[in-house]
Amino acid sequence: MTRSIALAAFICLAATAQADTIVVQAGGGTFSPANLVIQVGDTVRWEHSLGIHTVSEGTDGVVNGNEAFHSPLTTFVPVFEHTFDAAFLAAHPRPGDRYDYFCDVHWLFGMIGTVTVTSPPGTAFCDCPAISAPCSNPGGAGEGCANSTGAGGKLRGSGSASAVADDLTFVATMLLPGQPALLFSADNAVNGGNGVTFGDGLRCAGGQLKRLGVAVPGSTGQASWGPGLGVAGGWSAGSTRRFQAWYRNPVGGPCGNGFNLSNGYEVSFH
Repeated sequence: MTRSIALAAFICLAATAQADTIVVQAGGGTFSPANLVIQVGDTVRWEHSLGIHTVSEGTDGVVNGNEAFHSPLTTFVPVFEHTFDAAFLAAHPRPGDRYDYFCDVHWLFGMIGTVTVTSPPGTAFCDCPAISAPCSNPGGAGEGCANSTGAGGKLRGSGSASAVADDLTFVATMLLPGQPALLFSADNAVNGGNGVTFGDGLRCAGGQLKRLGVAVPGSTGQASWGPGLGVAGGWSAGSTRRFQAWYRNPVGGPCGNGFNLSNGYEVSFH
């Protein structure tokens, strides 16, 4: 199924909190993505791709033993993970729960990053247990039905539920690198929030569908949208919207339909 046919099929049919791991690549003189907004309990996983680096909390470019986290990142230590849970935040408070970090080898060249920890603006719903999987392709907890990678697309919200601030953002992980993903909102939770079979996954959100933009996941299968989604979404204080990501899976999809969907995400705006 081509992209245009699949998207048309989706639009036609749609019209009728759980911890996550976010990957940062360290290569050359940059962290990518450099600035993260995550939720309490999430883990950041830094992966070495090129050069000799460190992941050192702070802003001064000096490793002195007072860092909230620190690790080399080299061919000998290719991965460093850190979980930003409530205990860590309490033990190492920072203004706005923002944790700046740097590579002490390349700090003078601007190899820096930030991790900002927030409370979620909404709740996830409609994952894909075995009983609902359309072709024996259940996803993990909080995920949509499994795609050709063996994982299910996972949609998360960050920012706030303030309709005035309009700072709501979404990140979808475990999608297909290079394959378009469409974020949409709708009024209702389909089938009581359990969803119905659609393509290789479940359609969880329906009624008064609004397209909020197409993003193309990078090499880690991650795509993001926002902030500034309120104009396209048309929500206001007192309204509740359900969100979901539709994405292409043209080769090797479990059911062979060429597309799949993430879990759903519900936000009540104020």
